[in-house]
Order: sequence, then C-alpha cells, then structure tokens
Amino acid sequence: MQCEICGASDGTLHRVREMMFGMGEEFRYHECQNCGCLSLLDVPNEISRYYPDGYYSKREIKTNLLRKLRDSVYLSRFSFLVDWRKRTDLDVIRRCKLRRQQSILDVGCGSGHLVRDLRDLGYRAEGIDPFIAEDIKDRRGTRVSRKNLDQVCSAYDLLLFRHSLEHMPRQVQVLRSARERLRPGGRCVVCIPLVGWAWRHYGVDWIQLDAPRHLFVHTAKSFTLIAETAGFRVNQVVYDSDEFQFWGSDLYRAGKPLQGTGPPPRAVLTQLRDRAEALNKVHDGDSAQFYLS
Repeated sequence: MQCEICGASDGTLHRVREMMFGMGEEFRYHECQNCGCLSLLDVPNEISRYYPDGYYSKREIKTNLLRKLRDSVYLSRFSFLVDWRKRTDLDVIRRCKLRRQQSILDVGCGSGHLVRDLRDLGYRAEGIDPFIAEDIKDRRGTRVSRKNLDQVCSAYDLLLFRHSLEHMPRQVQVLRSARERLRPGGRCVVCIPLVGWAWRHYGVDWIQLDAPRHLFVHTAKSFTLIAETAGFRVNQVVYDSDEFQFWGSDLYRAGKPLQGTGPPPRAVLTQLRDRAEALNKVHDGDSAQFYLS
C-alpha cells in the first residue's frame, strides 16, 4: 500500500464506516507513517450514490434581505459590527481582499450558496460541480456549471476549494489544473479537514473522515507537499475548526448517523466552540484554510 501523496509504503490500516446516512458499510483507509495522510483504498465504482439529494451541499438554502445586509457589512470596513456571526467562507474573501471587479471560481460548490451570496453583493463569482443534476442559473446567467476543473477555459483571480478537494482523486493534478487557471498574481485557497486532535481522540469515529466521500484527509505536512509539487507556495494557514468535530464525532461513536440528528443545545455548542477555538490557536483543530500563490 504505497501512499499516493508521498510514495512511502509504511503505514496503518483503518476500517471506517459510512455514518452520515447510516449505511454502515466499511471502507479501508491507509494512514501513511511518513506524511500522515489518510487515503481511501476502497473507492466505490458508483461514488455518486453516496451523494444523494439529501447531501448538504446540494440543498438550496434560502436567503433574505437581512442576511444580504449582514453579508454586505461583513465584507466592508465596518465588519466589526457583525463579527459576532462568523462566516468562515466570507472570511476567505476578506483575507484575500477580493474586489468586486475581480473574478472568483468556487470549485466543487454544490448548489453554490457562497456563489449566490457573492453575486447578490455584486461580485464576479461562479461555481462548478460535476455532481449537480444540471447547470444552475439565476438572473445573471449560469451560477454553477455542471463540469469539472479540467473543462474550465477561463482564468480567475481567485480559485476556491471549500471542503471539496478531499473528495477528488489525483490531488496533485487537480492543484496543477487550478494553477493553470489563475491570472497573474492570482491566489488559490483550499479549505480542507485536517488530521489533528479530533483524529487522535476519536479515531475511526472522527466525523471528518466521512467515508467514502473523503478520498484524502491530509495533515499540514502532506497538503504542503502536494501544493509545492503542483507549483504553489503556501503563504498562510488559518485553522478554522468548530464545534462540529466534537458533537458529530460523539454521534458516530454512539453509532448514530448524522442525517436526521440535530446538534446539542446552544449552551453546549458555545462550550464546544470555545474548545475548538483553543485547538485552533495551537494549530490542532480539525480543519484549516491554506492560502496559496
């Protein structure tokens, strides 16, 4: 079992159940002893059946005038007024200082919630996802195209992978394809689950393994390796894990599926959010944003 990321052969085998929808099927993951990446060995031939209509990224989330106003303030110089309501996806736009006339492509965006919000605010945003049933259009044209990155002909100022890269095979080739579609001076931001405290504590019940949808779950070391191999430089890493790593993994440990189960009470969520923030501060949270140039 050779690691696809670094080529090493030593490692540990783990058996992980599909738990989001409670299917219970087991899949093997190889944990590389060298780079630490967790790689799915049993990739299903019909992977699309694990992305049913109930999958979260396919749902259409409604918006309203109040949310649009809050988002507009969030991306303005008055953002401190609404920072109490964190949006890690909009934080990416703020950190990149993306201007409305610049272009952004959200890769693997499902029905394109962020793309819709940015377009409503006047940004040149569009998305792609090969798993949607058909192109999604709005009054400005096509919002999300049913295609993969290799089928994209345009160049962009910002390419964004928001928890989509872990679903994709041939990781280095995908990042090379992203690099080829950046304008001069453009940036790529990759938001991914990351091996950390939650993996060490929960093991195969860690919710971010998400078998068999997540083909690769990286460490900071393994992702930096593929990014540099693809011709990128890692400029910044922002850990952004939240309370989901605790209550979601506790569900799986108890044998309960995610689908149909709600989160714990707000008071508990607040405590878990504080724990997640403490892990982020010491770079041990279970997700991070990698800013590449």
